[in-house]
Amino acid sequence: MELLIPLLAGMALIWLVGRHVPWNAKLIIVVTLAVIVVIVLLERNGFWPEAFRRQ
Repeated sequence: MELLIPLLAGMALIWLVGRHVPWNAKLIIVVTLAVIVVIVLLERNGFWPEAFRRQ
């Protein structure tokens, strides 16, 4: 649930912003959201490098 709500909010944001932008801008938004989700999943599952974590 902690990941589902922000993901749905991000998808709604993409839909709202993407209504009046060209397809390549939509693609950039989707790729950015996907990178953010991957980073969060890596960090939550303990695969994120220790050097990148805040102390």
